Amino acid sequence: MGIQVPERAQMIRAILLEVERLHSHLLNLGLACHFTGFDSGFMQFFRVRETSMKMAEILTGARKTYGLNLIGGIRRDLLKDDMIQTRQLAQQMRREVQELVDVLLSTPNMEQRTVGIGRLDPEIARDFSNVGPMVRASGHARDTRADHPFVGYGLLPMEVHSEQGCDVISRLKVRINEVYTALNMIDYGLDNLPGGPLMVEGFTYIPHRFALGFAEAPRGDDIHWSMTGDNQKLYRWRCRAATYANWPTLRYMLRGNTVSDAPLIIGSLDPCYSCTDRMTVVDVRKKKSKVVPYKELERYSIERKNSPLK
Repeated sequence: MGIQVPERAQMIRAILLEVERLHSHLLNLGLACHFTGFDSGFMQFFRVRETSMKMAEILTGARKTYGLNLIGGIRRDLLKDDMIQTRQLAQQMRREVQELVDVLLSTPNMEQRTVGIGRLDPEIARDFSNVGPMVRASGHARDTRADHPFVGYGLLPMEVHSEQGCDVISRLKVRINEVYTALNMIDYGLDNLPGGPLMVEGFTYIPHRFALGFAEAPRGDDIHWSMTGDNQKLYRWRCRAATYANWPTLRYMLRGNTVSDAPLIIGSLDPCYSCTDRMTVVDVRKKKSKVVPYKELERYSIERKNSPLK
C-alpha cells in the first residue's frame, strides 16, 4: 500500500506480538501438563500465564483484544511507568518459568508420554509446508520473523529455535525456548525503543490495489491478503491462519499411537478451532467442491432435526 510505519510504532507492535507469544505458548504448555495427568503443572503454568496477560493490560489497556494497531501506526504510546512495570514482570516470569520447566522436564511421566509420540517426519513437514513450532520441531529452522523481518523484528536480536526429535516433546521444547526468547526481545525492545512519531498522517488509499502481509503468530505464519476499493474503503480481505497449514499432517502424527495419546498429539499441534470453523464438501461425480461455513452447517442441522420427514 506504500505506507511506511514509523520505527517506534514498529517496535511497539513487535513487543506486543511477543507478549502474545508468551501467553499462547504458556497456555499450550499448561495443556500438555493436563493431557499427561500433571494437573498441578497445568495450574502453575496458567498462574504464570496471568503475568503475561497483566503485561498486555499494562501496555494496551486490555488483556487480549489489544486494539492498539492502526493502519499507518499505533493508537497510543507506551508510558515510562508502564515500561518499568513490564520489565519487572518479565524478570519475574523468567524465574518462574525456569522453575516450572525444570519440574516439567524432570517428571518421568512427561518423558514416557511425549518422547517418540506424534512423530512428524521432516519430509512430511516440508512437503505440506507446515509452519510455526510444528515445522521447527521437525528440524526446519523456518521463522518469518527471521526470514522476512516485519514490523520491528529487523531491529530486534532473535534466535530461531528448532529441534530434531519430530515428536511431542520436541514441539514443547521449541515453545519453551521461544518463551525465553520472547522475554529477551521484550526487554531489548523496551530498552531500545526508537524515538519519533507513532503514526503516518495524511495518507490515502489508491483504489483497486492489493497487498500481501505475513506475520509469525504463536502458532505459525499467518497470511493476510487485502484489496482496496473506492471511497477509501477496504474492498476484499482474506486470511490464512496457521492452523490451515498444520491440520493436514495430523493424520501422519496420529499413526501408530494409541487413542489415549490423541489429545496430547492434537494439543501439540496447538490448533485454533475457530480459525477453521468450516468444511469443504466435494461432489466426486460433478468434480466440484464447496466450502460450507459453520453457520450454514448449524442451520442445516437444525432444519434436519426439526424436519417432519426425518
